[in-house]
Amino acid sequence: MVFERIYLYLVGYLSIRFRGQRVERFINLCLQAGIPVWDVYTTQNGVVVGKTSIAGFKAMRPVARQSRVRVRIIRRRGVPFLLARLWKRTAFACGALLFILSLYVLGSIVWFVEVRGNDAVPTATVLQAAAELGLRPGVYRGRLAANQLARSLVIKVPELSWVGVEVKGSCAVIEVVEKQIINPDLKPLGHVIAAKSGVIKKIVATNGKAMVKAGDTVEQGQILISGAYIIDEGAETSYAHAEGITEALIWYDGIATSARQRVAQMRTGNKFVRDTLVIGDKEIALTGISPPPFRLYEEDCQVLPLIWRDLGLAVEHRRSIYFEVVEEMQEVSLETAEAEAARAAEKLALAQLPENTLPLATHFQSELLPDQNTVRVRAIIETVESIGEFVALTAE
Repeated sequence: MVFERIYLYLVGYLSIRFRGQRVERFINLCLQAGIPVWDVYTTQNGVVVGKTSIAGFKAMRPVARQSRVRVRIIRRRGVPFLLARLWKRTAFACGALLFILSLYVLGSIVWFVEVRGNDAVPTATVLQAAAELGLRPGVYRGRLAANQLARSLVIKVPELSWVGVEVKGSCAVIEVVEKQIINPDLKPLGHVIAAKSGVIKKIVATNGKAMVKAGDTVEQGQILISGAYIIDEGAETSYAHAEGITEALIWYDGIATSARQRVAQMRTGNKFVRDTLVIGDKEIALTGISPPPFRLYEEDCQVLPLIWRDLGLAVEHRRSIYFEVVEEMQEVSLETAEAEAARAAEKLALAQLPENTLPLATHFQSELLPDQNTVRVRAIIETVESIGEFVALTAE
């Protein structure tokens, strides 16, 4: 059945409508004459509809005249009719094809070259050097070797200490780090060490020699960029004021607990009010002179405005409301206790973050302590920070 439908779609067929008093006779005559007719049905409006092949429709004409039945095409389906429509719209099809090819070609070409990170070195100088090495607007992306181009740019522009080339769509970004002229009288010789332990994310030595690489785990105090290094084997030791970019993944954690069964204080509805007039550093009790008649209570203090304050007098009306509370045992679900501990642990971890440092990711580790009542949660916050700290070389 499926193959038959595929064949009919390939050769093409027609949906037709029959009108007349002798439609049944007409269909029988067609079948007797070998004219294919299928999927015949009557619509709600009483119109008889069916399907036939292209050749069958041509052969129906004498039978239709004989039966006095009018046959009309209502739909053409199949590959031949589709090709005919496309042939009539040759310009549209060619335009669509050219548009797709244009998008592909335009997306494979670098149209913009951008320079980032430069200050003293003019942008035009970097762009001119890149153009001489083959990176210019209009170049095919497949011909660019980003790593080789970056190394060549460092050699061609001596004022640069590091170059990175990245192609993003139709834009090529050249990120540079300029060399800094070091005055020995102003900048002391020394290393850049790790101020914190972590995992190196990015390291670029603008002066000195990088002693670690991205992905290395470093400890606090470890040398990241050395200011005393040997360039070639057998050469003398070079000294410099080490500088560079040192970014690392740092983790901060906080631990908090929460009990499933805990003592909760509930208000009974009873309260005791005390009004006090404060003049300077003296207090005068107006009401509620005796202490609150409750063993356990919660205090809510309110300061009511006085017109005397506008006259320059240090006077205020203070009202203390004491609410009686009783202690009750409360039990919460394991999920609730875990969520409470997680919020408290995350708050403790966030409090350790340096100013202007945003968390990169947060992970939680929870466990139920042996008492089967206390949930302990450890919140681990991951950040990316600059951990480099300059340390001057000693006399040795």
